[in-house]
Amino acid sequence: MNSKKANWAFLITIIFYIVFSFCFGLLPDAIINNIFLNNLLCELVLVLPVLILVAASGENPVSFMNFHKIKMGSVWMIILFTFLSMPLLTLVNLVTQFWVRNEVVTMMDTMNAAQMPYALLYLSVGIIAPVLEEIACRGAFFHSYEKSGSALKAMLLSAIVFALIHMNFNQAAYAFLMGIFSVLLLKSTGSLWASILYHGVINGSQITLMYMVMKGNSGLLSDQAASITTEMLILSVAVYLMMTAITLPLSFAVLAWIGTHEGRPGVISHIWKERKEKKDKMVTVPFVLALILCLSVMTGILPTLVTKALLWMSKSL
Repeated sequence: MNSKKANWAFLITIIFYIVFSFCFGLLPDAIINNIFLNNLLCELVLVLPVLILVAASGENPVSFMNFHKIKMGSVWMIILFTFLSMPLLTLVNLVTQFWVRNEVVTMMDTMNAAQMPYALLYLSVGIIAPVLEEIACRGAFFHSYEKSGSALKAMLLSAIVFALIHMNFNQAAYAFLMGIFSVLLLKSTGSLWASILYHGVINGSQITLMYMVMKGNSGLLSDQAASITTEMLILSVAVYLMMTAITLPLSFAVLAWIGTHEGRPGVISHIWKERKEKKDKMVTVPFVLALILCLSVMTGILPTLVTKALLWMSKSL
């Protein structure tokens, strides 16, 4: 699969997701009120178009997506890298909250996640979501873009795709950075399992902390989010800025160690220096259309237009 097919997969995925979102209310209440089932459906909507196009392209999914073994020493260092990168992700999350709400807290509170069995919640958010999203964004999109151009551009484009599929500005901001780090781990190890582990540790640790807080007081997270003042956000940003100044250089040192340990030294610097002959145009019309659709949903323009259209149609009838 090349970049042109990847961009069509991106557009089709976004269209499916938007249609699914508008039709979601028609589903049985048993699905709507079950965070595990509706999250699973959302993830399948995101990944199925990609997998279908990969199969139609005649690619071997295992070799194309780089499902290779990684050394046990690298596994532990990937976990260390994950926690060292998290202050930067938290910093970006906090900065976005000057303008938008914390979407994960809102989702947990709205769906009353504390009443769901922890094992099922962890399976949904900490395992299924990372596996399917990494298969789509790093396994299919990154490798498709990389075949058509440079690894650096492929990394940036796949990170943009990963950010946009979250359909909100809060998660999109730190998801973009997660997309960058995931590709760096993928290139350092040569295995998609590295990015899946990275993504899974982040989701799993965050959902565990939130679940523990909400289990003790179901409304505590939302109450805290609502009571955060601008001064508190500024202070939090300053604290995480200092933490990031320490942990980010350490995380890149760990990344370099992983590359050497896996017999791939200098892979990270190679990404920045690589100048590959351009094979295909990486940003095409379907990519731009998908970008516009995502932004129209994230800004609320598309939902407003659809609602007005439906009202007009109901009055006309």
